[in-house]
Amino acid sequence: MRNDEMYLQLYIIRHAESMGNIETDEPFDKTNPPLTPHGKSQAAALGRRFADLKDFTLYVSPLDRAIETASNISDNMVIDYDLLERGVRKSENGFEDFNESDEECVERAKRVIEKIKSKHRNHENVIIVAHGMYAQFLIRAALGISHGIMRFSVYNASVTKINFCETELPKLALQNDVSHLLETDGEKLFWM
Repeated sequence: MRNDEMYLQLYIIRHAESMGNIETDEPFDKTNPPLTPHGKSQAAALGRRFADLKDFTLYVSPLDRAIETASNISDNMVIDYDLLERGVRKSENGFEDFNESDEECVERAKRVIEKIKSKHRNHENVIIVAHGMYAQFLIRAALGISHGIMRFSVYNASVTKINFCETELPKLALQNDVSHLLETDGEKLFWM
């Protein structure tokens, strides 16, 4: 894939560690949990990683953990309700869980990818900050992989990069990359 043929570089990021990703006795909103202190450090590392990337559009899930993660990359973000985690929807009082089928989630992810591909065709960078389960649907939709064929690991604050060009299939350039989390100021920000 030649750089002059590439029309879109898509970065799919899972939000940093939230209260919903750890075992705790602390009370928190299970549908819309905030980042943990560790997650805030991970989000800051993401901000440093993308500090030199210019001219990008940032799409973000409206859930607090995604917005808080994305705000370390840029304050200029597009909130997109199609980026909500699988099985979460907007309600009168905020957000609520519901039973979203695989098929509904697949179609929602395809809609997001098609919207981005049609809107961003001029050698553009697009960053999505979303959620672990839903990020897998987005990656498969971007690569044209049917649901159920392959699963992807998507760690907190990880980066997946997919390049699109006119003459070739999409190229998975990075998947689940956490290199920005390995060591920051002596603090280990990633563990499995």
